[in-house]
Amino acid sequence: MKTYLRLEILSHDRMGIVLDILKKVYENNISIHSLEVFPNKVYIKVETLEEAEKKLNIVKNLLSINGVLKVRDIELLSCEKNERRLRAIIDAVQDGILAINQKGEVELFNNYCETIFHTKRENIVGKNIKELLGFDGPIINLLKTGENYNNIEVFKRNNDNNNSFHYITSGRSVKDDKGKTIAAVASLKDINEAIEMSNAITSKEEFVFKDIIGNSSSIVKTKNICSSVAKSNSTILLRGESGTGKELFARAIHKLSSRADRNFIAINCAALPDNLIESELFGYVEGSFTGATKNGKDGLFKAADNGTLFLDEIGELSLPLQAKLLRILQEGTIRKIGSTVEEKVDVRIIAATNRNLEDMIKKNTFREDLYYRLNVIPIYIPSLRERIEDISMLVNFFIKILNKQMGKNIKGTEMEFIEELVKLSWPGNIRELKNVVERAMNLCHGYFLTKENLLMDFQKAANHEIDSENHGFNFKLKDVVEAAEKKMLISAMQNYKSYRKAAKALGVSHTTIVNKLNKYGINFH
Repeated sequence: MKTYLRLEILSHDRMGIVLDILKKVYENNISIHSLEVFPNKVYIKVETLEEAEKKLNIVKNLLSINGVLKVRDIELLSCEKNERRLRAIIDAVQDGILAINQKGEVELFNNYCETIFHTKRENIVGKNIKELLGFDGPIINLLKTGENYNNIEVFKRNNDNNNSFHYITSGRSVKDDKGKTIAAVASLKDINEAIEMSNAITSKEEFVFKDIIGNSSSIVKTKNICSSVAKSNSTILLRGESGTGKELFARAIHKLSSRADRNFIAINCAALPDNLIESELFGYVEGSFTGATKNGKDGLFKAADNGTLFLDEIGELSLPLQAKLLRILQEGTIRKIGSTVEEKVDVRIIAATNRNLEDMIKKNTFREDLYYRLNVIPIYIPSLRERIEDISMLVNFFIKILNKQMGKNIKGTEMEFIEELVKLSWPGNIRELKNVVERAMNLCHGYFLTKENLLMDFQKAANHEIDSENHGFNFKLKDVVEAAEKKMLISAMQNYKSYRKAAKALGVSHTTIVNKLNKYGINFH
């Protein structure tokens, strides 16, 4: 291994002094390895002089030069210090740094690159990048075009695991004074570390709300409320129309709570008859009723112990079941059907309803005491009509999901498609919007959904059409007027296909047309 002598030469700043220094070194038959020149300073690097006398002579000869003030040994030249400092930084960063010259030869290959590619730098530096990648990677294209790139995923799998790699890379070109690309530098991040970093940067709230699409003020406010109350154990009552995504919010609250690592159990109280709901919720012992399974069964309350139980459509529970639920909320214990034994459970209840519980209390169809037990933290989920600005985001979200399910390649929508959607009242909310998008995608044979792909379910006014032969007093005047209004509204909208034109034809304002359509639940595109 070669060793070197490095000298620092301090001098006056005069013309020709560097040339004089080079002559003295040459006269001593010494080959210069490196040379650096600064005002009042010259640095030289030569192979180590084995004979002490030879070293002494060169120093003496350099000092004899007019203007040279001092000569001393140094450990490293300035450029070497900078190079080693840069090398240490490059090796310390948690990214791969890879540089190639104009010929595609690897000039820089840091420690992180060794990990990604499973090879030492000495095995690749000086060789063509294709020997490393096995194909023309993004960095080769960068060398050819000079066009920088960001966050491109590169994946290669071989039967030999040592030649497999998967990373994210960004690249920058190095250009000369004329703008010609003379080298390329790329940063690389192992794909697994990139994913971990992304998850660390993304807040937990953003992650759990990722399927609740929208950034309207109403939906953002609802998300913020859910985040705030998630950490407590208080009972939550989600209010809102059908199809607004109440279960999604319930799941998000659970994931943000201290119970996130325990079960989230959901049941739709409207989906089962009373006897089945009771056995599902509380469980039963063997032989408690005909058809009971051997050894009995634990109920959903038991399954959700230390977790969360989501009771959807809570307003559909019968009064006897409401009484049993109230007792559980008060006592924190359950009793299986056919058993006399009380079991302690620790369950957080999130209930949901699209019904007016206050009206039900007045009609004695919902217990007031249960209402106050459930309504500890009421959260209102806005309807789609109240967050109409989110429709575009929701449509794009559904397109992405449905593309995979339907084997389609729809890239987006034309503006007119969205413009038609925002005019509708959406009684079915998000669920209805998804159905409309799926229907449109089935009718679309291009890359973008158009107005022509919309196929809406118009509510039929014929349900209350006036029978000219049967006016009688079977109709109230209000019913007759409403049936006539519906018929005329649909006829005008189908003929003119414009709110304003229909309003003009009927002799009313544009606002009246919109209000009437909303009143009767008539959707029109």
